[in-house]
Amino acid sequence: MNKQGLKLSDFIYFSALLSLLLLSSLAQAQTPDNPIYLRDGAVDGAGLIGPPPPVGSPEFNTHMAIVLWLRDTRTPEQVAFVKEKLNLNRFTPILGDELLDVDGIVLRQTLTGIIKEVRADYDAIKALYDQPRPFKVNPEVKPPVDARDVASYPSGHAVRAVVYARVLGEIFPDKKDELMDLALQIGYGRAIAGVHYPVDIVAGQVLGKAYADAIIESPSFKEAVNKINSQ
Repeated sequence: MNKQGLKLSDFIYFSALLSLLLLSSLAQAQTPDNPIYLRDGAVDGAGLIGPPPPVGSPEFNTHMAIVLWLRDTRTPEQVAFVKEKLNLNRFTPILGDELLDVDGIVLRQTLTGIIKEVRADYDAIKALYDQPRPFKVNPEVKPPVDARDVASYPSGHAVRAVVYARVLGEIFPDKKDELMDLALQIGYGRAIAGVHYPVDIVAGQVLGKAYADAIIESPSFKEAVNKINSQ
């Protein structure tokens, strides 16, 4: 380095390098193979919800009949609702100005990590039960939204919506009821959209609550909440 000291270009370079190193260390610390919020074995998801009704069984046929009835009765407003993406932004209208009182960057990073771990866990359960989606069994379902090409049971949207609501409710306790009401509606919307059976929704909501219970008690989450509220 010359006698003039650190130049602006040097500072930018080193700042970028440090940022990359920090992101790399965070990625290594938190992966589906090394979860920090939802520890391996914290929830026996498959045992908790059990298997779905077999395709073609009387119980399965009842659920399919409900999906077809919902297809015939859904309104344009319901279709617009189910087309909305599920992420933090879905809940921000409820939180309003209270978001200004917390560290939004840490909040978003924490939720991203939690949802990543939750998805890895329930995707394994989906693969275990391998229940085909309604529109795969009956092409007359005709959903107005896209769905991931993974098994139907349990509903990932129902799981994640409940986890979002419970986690945000720990940070914004006066909004708990409104957050959970929206979360449940998001889950029900997946049956209205024809991408899930009602049993998928119920199982997903049960699983989401169990995940949230484990996450909220984890030391990593408690540490994150302290950082989020430190602004």
